[in-house]
Amino acid sequence: MLLIALPLYVLELTGSPLVTATVFVLGLAPTIFAGPLAGVLVDRSEPWKLMAIVAGLQALFLAPLAAVNDASDLWILYSVVIIESVLGTIIEPCRATTAAGLVPAVQLAEINQLMGVLSSLSRLLGSPLGGLILAVGGFDAIIYANAGTYLVAAIIFTIGARGQQTDRKNQTHQDRPASPWADLVEGLQITASTPALRQVMGVVSFIALAQGGFVLLFVLFVARELQGNEADVGVLRGVQAIGALIGGALLGLIINRITPRRLISGSLLLFSALSLTIWNLPALTTSLSIYIGLFILIGVPGVSLMTGLLTVLQSNCEPRARGRVLSTYFALFGAMQAIGTLLAGFLGTGTGLTVGLQVQGLLYLIAALMALRLTTPSSHLTHQPANLDKHL
Repeated sequence: MLLIALPLYVLELTGSPLVTATVFVLGLAPTIFAGPLAGVLVDRSEPWKLMAIVAGLQALFLAPLAAVNDASDLWILYSVVIIESVLGTIIEPCRATTAAGLVPAVQLAEINQLMGVLSSLSRLLGSPLGGLILAVGGFDAIIYANAGTYLVAAIIFTIGARGQQTDRKNQTHQDRPASPWADLVEGLQITASTPALRQVMGVVSFIALAQGGFVLLFVLFVARELQGNEADVGVLRGVQAIGALIGGALLGLIINRITPRRLISGSLLLFSALSLTIWNLPALTTSLSIYIGLFILIGVPGVSLMTGLLTVLQSNCEPRARGRVLSTYFALFGAMQAIGTLLAGFLGTGTGLTVGLQVQGLLYLIAALMALRLTTPSSHLTHQPANLDKHL
């Protein structure tokens, strides 16, 4: 909900694409700098308790947004965005790491696919709600709705913490450097020295550039090229989740018969083709129903792309380092996404919007070609079953 409402609200207050882009960059900056440190915290903490605390703080720190009434109050919004970004930088790798630890290594792709489907279902509900709640109830209603979802998540994580085995702490700390700094350095060394991890980070760089551009260019595209309103932005963003659900269901049928490399490259090729089609179609039609269909289609490869990326990352490092590797991934993604968003902000006026849209679609094509050269996940990490008695 907030991902849809926030750019619309800032654009309404300022009328500036560049200011809107700056807000996104402020949200990404903590991910860039705090990401590796967050990974150390994830690998050293009891995950369910950590996620419960962070979700509760996410709800609490939304409250100051209620004081934002005009452009002079943007400093409050900036502060909240930074704090929420830091908290998200902790909870996202922790969530993926915890889920991966609950299944045998050979089922990593399946658990990632399931999480992707559930995430898509949430977006299917959240994105249209974000646009509609903003249009009907205003920005304060968005704040209350988001705080409520965070509180529900905190309760669920608390229940999970109560059922967690007491040996998690010993498992987390064994065979680990004594200091957090040594932990941080070790995590970066693992990422840099593992060929598959290095390669996937290169692919992710171009994906993040494209995604960073999309966050802003999409809003401008709907508002200027399609002459849409807030509800249209929410609907088009939200229907991608329908495609993701369809793609996730289809992926479940072939998940054990296709390699992560093919998942990633095929998904990116489809992203590129559909993006370029959408961006250039207004020359022929601006019918919203046609774009709804296209945005459903562009959601189809979303789950398979994230499933492939997460599986490569998780399969090519030891479980005790997953938090740090995934946090490095999120930090890199945040850095490149910030660059992509800023570039989109500079290009988002006049004819620059058209150029920015074309570049955004081509970035996915470059990433797809790079993905074709990804190294196969390490067999000794992929095929050894996890000790489920430790987790269930």
